[in-house]
Amino acid sequence: MKVIYEPSGRAKEYAELAVNLYNGCSHGCEYCYAPQVMHRTKINFFAYPKIRPDLLENLGKDLMELSDNGDHREVLMCFTCDPYQEIDVKYAITRKAILGFMLWQQPFSILTKGGKRSERDFDLLAENPKLYRYGATLVFADDEHSKQYEPGAAPTSERIESLRKAHELGIKTWVSLEPVWSDEDAWSLIKRTHEFVDEYKIGKLNYHPHAKEINWNAFKEGIVDLCESLGVNYTLKKDLESL
Repeated sequence: MKVIYEPSGRAKEYAELAVNLYNGCSHGCEYCYAPQVMHRTKINFFAYPKIRPDLLENLGKDLMELSDNGDHREVLMCFTCDPYQEIDVKYAITRKAILGFMLWQQPFSILTKGGKRSERDFDLLAENPKLYRYGATLVFADDEHSKQYEPGAAPTSERIESLRKAHELGIKTWVSLEPVWSDEDAWSLIKRTHEFVDEYKIGKLNYHPHAKEINWNAFKEGIVDLCESLGVNYTLKKDLESL
């Protein structure tokens, strides 16, 4: 396929298929792994996001191929960018992509830190909650730290409110608690959101020196106890589960 691909490594634990709608991301997250993976400097990657050439045309071809092959695996939007970063307000590529997925009845899942920007497309997601899911990445419990380490993303409180609104519309919701920056933040985020989040994906912090400050064995034990006590649906990433 041209733009839809099969992730490998840790990414494959999130989705069997994925598509990245933009090259680059203006959220500028301190812990972002994408510049390293894509062999770009952080300044260049964060400052100059662009629409991928012929993205929608190629996506349409890929969706037709999946349909012809009877391949109904869920496709994640996105791994190396955010589908609702600022550039999408102008070009609405994500909405156009969603309409393509709807045309071919292909399941997909959104993962974003866009907050209110993503609410623009809730009308589409709500049309078929059996096929479409909405997810948000949550890292910091308070907006101050979110603004410091994720300067271009919507603040944590806004992302949580968007999750609540999606849930109220009948949209399946999920949260990526990855990377975990601190035990306390992760526990707090689950406590604040578990009543309107259908699933959590929980994973370690990688590629950042702050990871050495966390006792991952203790974190794993504590987060499992919390999830079990609240009765939430959760999955530990393999590098955390294997501790």
